[in-house]
Parts: sequence; structure tokens; C-alpha cells
Amino acid sequence: MYTRAEVYSPLQNTAVWLAAWLYGHEPTDELVAALRDLGGPHAYGDAPLSALLNDVRSAASLTSPEPVVRLILWGPGQAAAIPPASPALQALTPAGALALRESEHVHHLLVPSYGDDGVQWRWFEEHERLPEPAWLSPGEADALLVEATDRAALLIEAAGGASAELPSPRLTMGSLADFYDAPGLPGCVPPRSAKLFARADSVAAIVETVTDRLNDHSLDPHLFALWRHIRTARMAGVANAVHELWREAYG
Repeated sequence: MYTRAEVYSPLQNTAVWLAAWLYGHEPTDELVAALRDLGGPHAYGDAPLSALLNDVRSAASLTSPEPVVRLILWGPGQAAAIPPASPALQALTPAGALALRESEHVHHLLVPSYGDDGVQWRWFEEHERLPEPAWLSPGEADALLVEATDRAALLIEAAGGASAELPSPRLTMGSLADFYDAPGLPGCVPPRSAKLFARADSVAAIVETVTDRLNDHSLDPHLFALWRHIRTARMAGVANAVHELWREAYG
């Protein structure tokens, strides 16, 4: 099993960049460059990325304090916060989706498909209220992630998972930093969100190093439990970032 699809999300940074652009903190050319770094060329059906951005700008409700952009991730043990049997859910890939708020009763679901030749976006309109996410604060999500990481590390060490290549799961932090840090976040990202993203990246590096880099899958039961906490932390970090960017613009 390839782990990166479960622990890394280009949509995390995409969501923050879109919010920063919508709220006037970043110019269009910086957004386009960042999106290109996050997956290559972007297409919207037969239309270019500019058409998608125009539709996003037209549909987004910017004055509401509710997050205008919501990150939706899913995976084993964690259902996507999308109404069941909806076309958007049927189109969902492991990458997840973005929810764009137009009003209390209308959300638009942007579903990307990542491939070797770039990113293809599909747009769905949803009039049924989206399932509520956990709405954890950055501190709560960070605490859960730390607790789960420490518990998994202890279980791995107790099971004899340490080796000369990986003396301690805790020490793998930063081993994939170059990958997870690129292409970065906009400079206006709130510090609490940036810290939470960094924590999630560190834990993702632990999981990927142990499972894929060392090709040791005997520890998978201990590590898989971390996936949900990584995804939850990323979603909580995006929600906090979007709210803070809204507050700076309209609060």
C-alpha cells in the first residue's frame, strides 16, 4: 500500500491559497503560480484554470463568518463530509474535495483528480446541508495528534520496531521535510494553522518513512490509526486559517 495518498494533501495548501486570494491577501498571479506548484497544469473540463477561478469568485460568500472554503478529506475510518449518494461523493477521489460556501443552503463542491499531466477539476452544486465536521480548534487537533503519535511510537518500540535505519519513530521528523514543505503556504497564513500543518507533516513523515521508505508493514496496525488524526488536523488547520483571513478582511 502506498501511504502518501493517505497522509499528504495538496488540497490543504490549495484551500488556504484560495481563501487568501478570495479575501484579498494574495494576488491572482501568486495564486496561479502556487496552484501550478501543487499539481502542475489545472483544467476545468475543457476550460482553463482562469474559468474555475472566475466561478469561485462569483459563487463565494465572502462576508459570512463561516469558512468560505472548507477542506474535506476522507479515508479508512473517516467518511467524507458530503451527503451520501450525491454526485460529488460518487466523483470523489482519495485526494478529497473543497467545499465553497455560497449561502446557508447552497454549497459548491470542487472535486479534483490529480494525474501525471496535471489536475482536472469538477464542480457540483449541493443544496442539502453538508455534514458538520469536527470543528476542532488548532489546539485540540494538535493535542489529539501529539497523543496519537506518542501512543503509536510507544507501541512500535514495544513491538521491536526500532532499527539501525530508524532508531526511533520520533526521530524521523523532518526526513521528508523538503517534500512536505514545498511549495509552501501564503505568507498571511495564521501562525496557529502553520504550526498545526507542520505537526501533521511531521507525523506524515513518520508514517511514510516507516511503511514505504523502510518497506516494513508489520507495524501498519499501529500507524494506520494516525491517518485519521492527520486528516483531521489538516482540516482543522484550514478552517482556522480561513476564519482568521476572513476576520482580518471583514471582522
